[in-house]
This record gives sequence, C-alpha cells and structure tokens, in this order.
Amino acid sequence: MFIRRNRQVLKKQSDSSRSGTTLVELAFVAPVFLVFVYAIFEFGYAYMVSNIIQEATQEAAKLGRAESVTTAQVETKVKALLDTVFDSDLATIMVKNASQFDTAGVDVSQIDFSALPDIELANAEKAQLFIVRVEVPYKDVRLLSSFFVDPVEAAEAATKEESLVLSGHTVRRHE
Repeated sequence: MFIRRNRQVLKKQSDSSRSGTTLVELAFVAPVFLVFVYAIFEFGYAYMVSNIIQEATQEAAKLGRAESVTTAQVETKVKALLDTVFDSDLATIMVKNASQFDTAGVDVSQIDFSALPDIELANAEKAQLFIVRVEVPYKDVRLLSSFFVDPVEAAEAATKEESLVLSGHTVRRHE
C-alpha cells in the first residue's frame, strides 16, 4: 500500500509540472498542420479546376467535330461546363484554326495560341484541324487567399501569381 501511495503522489507531482506543456506543443504543431491542410486543399482544388478545364475542351471539341455546329455553340458548351466550378467569364476561351499542327516538326511549346487564326466551325472544311483552348489565371480561381503571407512579400508574391495560368486544350478534325 505504501508503494502505491508513493506512485500516486509522484504522478500528481509530474502532472502538475506538465500542465502547460500540451498547450505549448499545440502552439508549435497547429500552425504547421494548418499550413499542410491549406496546401492540400489548394493543390487539390487547382488540380480539380485543371481537370474540369481539360474535360470542357474535350467535350466542346467533340461537339465541334459535327457538321453545322457553330463556334458560338462550342464556346457555350465550354462555359456551361466551367460554370460548374467557377465563373466562366474569368476564362479565356479560344476556338482557333489548328492547320499549323499538320506541318511536320512543329514545336508546340513555342506556339502562341492566341495568335492562331480564328475559325468558324460551321464553315470549316472537312478534315480541317481546329483547337479549343481555355486559359484562366490561377489567382482568379484559387480557393483561399494567401492570408499568411507577410505584407512586405505580398507584392512579390502577387507578381509571381500573375504568371500562373491554368489551361487546357484539345485538337480535333472537323467532319
């Protein structure tokens, strides 16, 4: 019995000396944990938006392959699919003539898609290549703002954010 009482006394003494330790540990661990959770949500949302953009271009290009479909109908299809995730007015939707891709040795990474000529799909020739491309600035569709960024570094971060663009495109032949 004597031994048991000593253990209880020692346990009470150690508990009282560690009473604030848990709170201090939480203060160190919680911000790191929250940043990881923030990153998981943000990257997951950006990945989802990127997939929706790619799916929208594929579905619209599939529609555009058919005869008597107009470019406006293709753009409307893209907007309808994008509106499920974000405001489609934030996106740049392009339906362009992609005949340039028929040339051998074209380096796709060097192509300025906005400089390609526009195409009216209702008047497109049979087997003519066209591209449906969607671009949206990441800063316009991000899930959360960067609330933890130092105000001094915020301007620098904003200039980096300007260059981040989520995009997708699909090239098809008109039938």
